[in-house]
Amino acid sequence: DLLRTFAELCLLWMEQEDLDVTDKGWQVLEYLCAEKVREEDWGEFGDLDGETQRVLNLARLWVHTILPHCLHKVNRVTYGIMTERQCKEALEANPFTPRGRLALAVPFIGKDVPSAASEFAHPDVAIGLTVLAYRYEGLRIGDFREALGALQQQLSKEFGPRERRPAAVKFA
Repeated sequence: DLLRTFAELCLLWMEQEDLDVTDKGWQVLEYLCAEKVREEDWGEFGDLDGETQRVLNLARLWVHTILPHCLHKVNRVTYGIMTERQCKEALEANPFTPRGRLALAVPFIGKDVPSAASEFAHPDVAIGLTVLAYRYEGLRIGDFREALGALQQQLSKEFGPRERRPAAVKFA
């Protein structure tokens, strides 16, 4: 069951982020997988701190709503990342095109045809579709160069032995 797999991944992530869910693993999975949640079910999580409760609710929202919505869309048909050429054309048509539009997934009106100005209204959907689009399409060469340049800049600002600097560790 895909829902259960996503719930398990959420639980694993929460444990890696040191959120206080380790001793409540099965209850968290039940909460994330449950079709409907009763108020008394939430009582098991009353002792969790506010941040952990918010993350738990956000994970449930992602597992039940946002992720299934994103997975129903078709890359390069209903959404996608604009190609280098499409970015260039968008900037020529409108020099004030928001930078985020060039980096995030945008709605498509047909196969390989991004909409002229539309963006996804829900930020979580935009993030989910952007992650999927980069996963399917890979980084554009310009994005790769930009990320590499940012790492080089960060490396030059850090101190200590070059190979132990945080930017060098990220690069490796």
